[in-house]
Amino acid sequence: MKRIIVFLGLCCLLLQTSCLKFGKEEWERLGTDEKELYFVNKFGLNMMSVYYLWSEEIQSGLSTWKYSSDPIAKVREIRYKDEAGRDIDKWSQMTDDYEAFQGYVTGDTRSNGLEFTPFYADETKKNVVLAVVYTYPDSPASDLGLKRGDVIVALNNTLLTPSNYSEVIYNTLYSGNPCTITMADGTDKHLAVKDMYVNPIICHKVIEKDGRKIGYLHYTSYTLKSCEELVDIFKGFKEAGITELVLDLRYNGGGYSVTSEVLASMIVPLKEVQNESVFQKDVYNATLNEAWGEEITKFGTAHEYSDEDGKHSVSTSGANPDISKLTVIMTENTASASEATVCGLLPYMDIKLVGERSGGKYCGGFIVDGPTFYGWVKDELSKSEYNAAVKYSKNWGIYVMVSRYADKDGNTPCMPNGFSPDVVVSDNPLDGYQLGDERETMLAAALSGSGLSQLSRPVRKAPQAVPGPVRHPEVRILNTRNIFE
Repeated sequence: MKRIIVFLGLCCLLLQTSCLKFGKEEWERLGTDEKELYFVNKFGLNMMSVYYLWSEEIQSGLSTWKYSSDPIAKVREIRYKDEAGRDIDKWSQMTDDYEAFQGYVTGDTRSNGLEFTPFYADETKKNVVLAVVYTYPDSPASDLGLKRGDVIVALNNTLLTPSNYSEVIYNTLYSGNPCTITMADGTDKHLAVKDMYVNPIICHKVIEKDGRKIGYLHYTSYTLKSCEELVDIFKGFKEAGITELVLDLRYNGGGYSVTSEVLASMIVPLKEVQNESVFQKDVYNATLNEAWGEEITKFGTAHEYSDEDGKHSVSTSGANPDISKLTVIMTENTASASEATVCGLLPYMDIKLVGERSGGKYCGGFIVDGPTFYGWVKDELSKSEYNAAVKYSKNWGIYVMVSRYADKDGNTPCMPNGFSPDVVVSDNPLDGYQLGDERETMLAAALSGSGLSQLSRPVRKAPQAVPGPVRHPEVRILNTRNIFE
């Protein structure tokens, strides 16, 4: 995994030739709030100027970024757009709550453990309800007994409507505070929150069908902590003798690129790992491409993934069942590292895509906080300037799109609008079956090869989904910054 180590090692070198250009102690005459904005603006401008994938395309915006009273809005304003002003880059962003942002990516966060999809309550479209799609293990939601298919009609005694549901959701379920949920049967439940690791491995099993042994894995985020458990699961798949795999990524918006590599090394034909075949290539902006050369990711010789000092590592040796067929379940929420996994595997395998068009997040970035950035450029600053920069940029962060991921041949087949499914079928959390049940709508389609689910009894038709935010706002992440934390 030398690629990511080298990637970080060159940060300071490149920034020394960037647009850092600090005025000597000019910040001292500013008020407290102005000082914070001064250092945050410098941080954001330099990150977007040096590392941004489309830095050349947004030169006009960068040249006018002198000082902004709202750096978060400034990044949204200047990130890459088409001629009509629509965002091509929908993902680069600044945050004034880096700790919460990073916690969501790592899986260590304050959570109620509930995932859901908003639907119109009926054909009148006057009210919105929330259908539970799954709950995280050992979470307040799972402790309450909430399960896929349960329906929530109100939050903190407020009925949801098309005009208020988004605000109510963010002020209750995403607030980090406990709340009261009202179920479809009229009962109220107190949904607590707690600091927890939201384990993205929701379900895994071996399915025997028509003489075939098929592994099934429902996976919701490429966290670093999940690597070791993934290895254990695939060792179990190998021991069971599976020849096919159904990888359920319908709610997986991404995560760490190294976790994608770990997972792919256990799915790809074994000979490709032994041959150290290229899994993924990264394409950067012109300046970084010239500075770094062709930096590519390869499968490790002995399936070994480790950080520079060897303190953190994972081995996939003995965990590749050498399957002959891969089926991926996907929806519009399948994005980033999920799409990168499919992208890298396609040249080597027969892959069937089942579900809906994927999210189309074809680039990766890294998340950096203000103090880390200023640590990179410490030698460019006076001692007082550096101390002030760290103080005033604390808990500010930026997620910058750095590269376009590609397969071994340099192709990115999910660009720009995602993968198209081979078998079209929609998710239906109200079909009466839990994830992993062979009769569940999307899994049944994956197993049968048909969009018409082979179900044993009639089920409720899926209601119409409400357009707009259906998941946590920071879901689509491909983070190439750290190997292990």
